[in-house]
Order: sequence, then C-alpha cells, then structure tokens
Amino acid sequence: MKRIIAILLVSAVSLSMFTSCGEEDAFADVTTDVADYTYSSEETEEEPEESTEEPESESGIYDNTAVVESYKTGDTSALSSDDLLILQAASDAIAVFYTDGMSDYEIVLAAHDYITTHVTYDLDELNLIGSAKSDSSTPFGALIYGEAICMGYTTTFQLMMDMLGVESIIVSGSSDGEDHAWNMVCLDDKWYHVDCTWDDFVPDYEGRRAFHTYFMVTDGVMAIDHVWDMDSTPTADSEDCVYFFTQGLYAETIEELKTIIESETASGDLRAEAAVPLGEDLGIPSLENASIYAYWQNDFDTYSVVIYYLE
Repeated sequence: MKRIIAILLVSAVSLSMFTSCGEEDAFADVTTDVADYTYSSEETEEEPEESTEEPESESGIYDNTAVVESYKTGDTSALSSDDLLILQAASDAIAVFYTDGMSDYEIVLAAHDYITTHVTYDLDELNLIGSAKSDSSTPFGALIYGEAICMGYTTTFQLMMDMLGVESIIVSGSSDGEDHAWNMVCLDDKWYHVDCTWDDFVPDYEGRRAFHTYFMVTDGVMAIDHVWDMDSTPTADSEDCVYFFTQGLYAETIEELKTIIESETASGDLRAEAAVPLGEDLGIPSLENASIYAYWQNDFDTYSVVIYYLE
C-alpha cells in the first residue's frame, strides 16, 4: 500500500496518487510555486513511420531473437527494416551506458537508469479512454519514438539484457487490476525483480534523474502492489542487491538521512531517494542550502523508501 505524505513548508504542493500500471506508477502532477518540473519534446522534421512488422512470440510479446543474434554476429541480413532500426537504436544506447569490464550488477543498473531517463511513458494510455500507440509495447516505441507503456519498457530492458548476456525474464501480471509487465534478473544464482515502468515517474522532464524503488527487489516488495503467478517464476528472496543497501542510501538516524540527502542533491537535482527502517518516520533533516517541502514514503516488507522534493 502506498502512502503519500506532503510536508508544506513554503508553498502549496499537489501530489496525486500513483496510477496503476495501466500502466504507470507515477506522480501524475506535481506543482509548486518554487519549482517547475517541465518536460518538453522538440518536433523533428522527419520521424520514422509507425512500425508494422515487429515480430511477436506466441504470447504476443515482442520476439528479440533476430536482433540479439545480429548484435552478437554482426550479420544483419535476416533483419526486417524495423528490427534493423531497433538494433541500431539499442546498440547506440548500449554504447552510451556500457563499458568493457562492467559487472552484471553494473550492467543491470546502467540499463535500468538509461531506460527510465530516456523513455517517456505513453500518456495516451493514461487518458480516460486509454489508447496507447501501437509501437508502445515494443522496443521500437521505446527506442525509436522514446515512448512506451509497461510492455515496451519491459521488452526493451529484456532486449538489452539479452544483448549483453545477463540472464533475465519477462513477468506478466497485474497491478491495481490492470495488466502489467516487468522483468526479473539473475545475479550470482539469485533472482530479483526490476520494474522500469514504475521507476519512471510522470510527468517526465528534461534532465530527470533515475529512481530505484523497484530495482532489484524481492517477491515481498513486489507482492505489495503487483500480482503474478509466483509458481511460474523463480523465487526472489535476497536483499543482497537492493539499490539502497548497495549504494549506502539506508539511513537509521536523522543525521545519516541528512548526509544522504545532501549527497544526493549535490549536483543540483531537487529530488533525493533513501531507505529507512520499515514504517519509521525519521522526520525532516535541517539542510543548509535547501528546504524539504514534500516527501512521500513507500512502506515495503522490511524497509521503507522515501523520496524527497527540495527547493
């Protein structure tokens, strides 16, 4: 169960509850007198035509077999025109975030962060009568148009994992009664959930940072607001790769929390993320160069994740 706590220090803040994956877990609106988060997309003179020939498996999920094989062999002769565009776009993305010698954990983190900061949720799906674009459930929509719904985020992440040799699967389930999809990855014989869609808030804005609430988490975390057939997926019960634990972002005292927030916002970003003991409200640390005017706390099974908005 999500709960949003708004702390009003200097201005009115409007925070809306997350939508379901129907598909996006996000703030639908954040407004304030002292901060302006705006996402704008520039029109280009030419855009690729809408895809009509993307391969699908029997389940209806995008089949990346040909693209992955071409990436590994360098032979693109068997690719359709759409798959060739996907290969080129995915290869360009990997060239941005991947370097030789990265560990599997670093690869998973880099791919997650790239997708959540470069792909925008297809807002047409969030309309009263949702109608996502036809490519939004595939890597074509995510990588060529930069728009996707949950299956587009998921198949794009899966494509990158397959291209880079990290064991990963797609999980189909639901959230809040709506169809949803995400991934699971295996590191050191332990499985973890990764939900890029729910880590990409709406609205997007230029220069947005990555968040990691649903990155490398357990069955227990996912089961709070996700539903799937657990008998058909590997068990994920390890917290060894939970982002907040591996990155030193877990605070047990107000002093530790202050240090984390100051470090997280040192680059000038107005948002910070941290984990705290389950259900514990550590309060608002006093910051020298900023004020916290809103935060929301998400209680999971063994810890809580808190995201802070500063001005």
